[in-house]
Amino acid sequence: MGKINIALDDDVEEKFRKAVYQRMGMKKGNISKALEEAIEHWIKTYDKY
Repeated sequence: MGKINIALDDDVEEKFRKAVYQRMGMKKGNISKALEEAIEHWIKTYDKY
């Protein structure tokens, strides 16, 4: 399993956390799961291969 450290604008982070909590709840690991989903979606959307 890889790890990526990122810096986000505070407003973006707050909105993302709120969206994750509303959709998935406050369970440990949900932010990582949601980020993985978002990255996979981005790859599928922009992958030209």
